[in-house]
Amino acid sequence: MKRLIVNADDFGRTPGVNAGTLRACLRGIVTSATVMVLEPAAEQGIREALSRAPRLDLGLHVVLTGGGSPASPAAEVPALAPRGRFARDAGALPARLPADEVRREIEAQLSRFEKLAGRLPSHLDSHHHAARHPDIEPVFAAAAGEKGLPARASSRAARERLRQAGLRTPDTFLDGFYAEGATTANLLAMLESLPEGSSELMCHPGFPDEALLAGSSYAGQRAREVEALCDPAIRALLDRLGIRLLGFSEL
Repeated sequence: MKRLIVNADDFGRTPGVNAGTLRACLRGIVTSATVMVLEPAAEQGIREALSRAPRLDLGLHVVLTGGGSPASPAAEVPALAPRGRFARDAGALPARLPADEVRREIEAQLSRFEKLAGRLPSHLDSHHHAARHPDIEPVFAAAAGEKGLPARASSRAARERLRQAGLRTPDTFLDGFYAEGATTANLLAMLESLPEGSSELMCHPGFPDEALLAGSSYAGQRAREVEALCDPAIRALLDRLGIRLLGFSEL
């Protein structure tokens, strides 16, 4: 049996990202979204999702990169956020990170999610795949395990390690629906070759508002993602192939 989670990353980043994600859920095939709780549009995005799209799974997009400020007091995470700011991307993270700092920050973001949503997240994943970092992955896994949450496995090796830690993960991770690959034609091809079992398709729908254009190099492409995710041809193919859509909470 083929089962597909369609997860929209970066929910809460800007009002335009929220609007695009909700449209891709209500009119398209998005079943799940992960919230960036450190962003100013997170609270409003969660409220809108809970009222307009209650079946949308809401997970936590753990942010340990991106150049922003941590949820924890900066003095308590000096290696993770030197001078009060995260590294720009995963490649800029230090080779070694103290486990206590990583745990403190993940727990702070989990706490903020629970405060905003009134419940636990449906699952965990990480911005820029920071959870692949060797000092972050075990702490990330432990945090998910303690809450009984499934997690994204962004590579085959990560999937095996997370499952060894007792976590639920999809069988396959699909990251090809991005940038030049964010087209209806490519999405149709990906679905035609979807393997048996459970798969997660990562996507980044959104509408490029002023805040997104000012802060991200991946902005205009997000609107193309919304269009493809809402294309009736995609839904028709899912029906024809018998692919069942689900959220992380159903793993």
